[in-house]
Amino acid sequence: NFNIVNEENCGVCVVDMGRNQLCVVSLIGTVFLDANRSPFFEMDKIIKKYGDMPIFVDFHAEATSEKLAMAYYLDGRVSAVWGTHTHVQTSDARIFPDGTGYITDLGMTGAIDSVIGIKPESSINMFLGNPPRRYDQAKGACKLEGAVFTVDSSTGKCLGVETIRIQ
Repeated sequence: NFNIVNEENCGVCVVDMGRNQLCVVSLIGTVFLDANRSPFFEMDKIIKKYGDMPIFVDFHAEATSEKLAMAYYLDGRVSAVWGTHTHVQTSDARIFPDGTGYITDLGMTGAIDSVIGIKPESSINMFLGNPPRRYDQAKGACKLEGAVFTVDSSTGKCLGVETIRIQ
């Protein structure tokens, strides 16, 4: 049972779970994406405001290098950083030297026989130069991918990272 107690900033919320609170942040990268502000500078502001509680960062970015750089930049200042956007679960889940949990990409939840959740022919047509049209969601057997970060509530340090893949 939890309550979201703060949504004043787009991409930032504080979740009150009774005994503990945590901050969840959603950032967008700048490499090959259309972000207008540096996510690194934005995180500095967020940590200044919410650094007294565990912070979990969803970094929606294209480049592995940008995701890794962010994790090194935030190591010891946030509990966990995970990447999203590429839809392929990576095998690099780990804990950084100063206690931040990390994985480059959580993966995808959706149809197994698909191109990032859409019918393959929709994606193929786009790459063949056919005009874009509405993407049709793929049907069939699904998978769920992600990770579980175990965090010490008193220190905010990550104690363990376990990937999940169910299909």
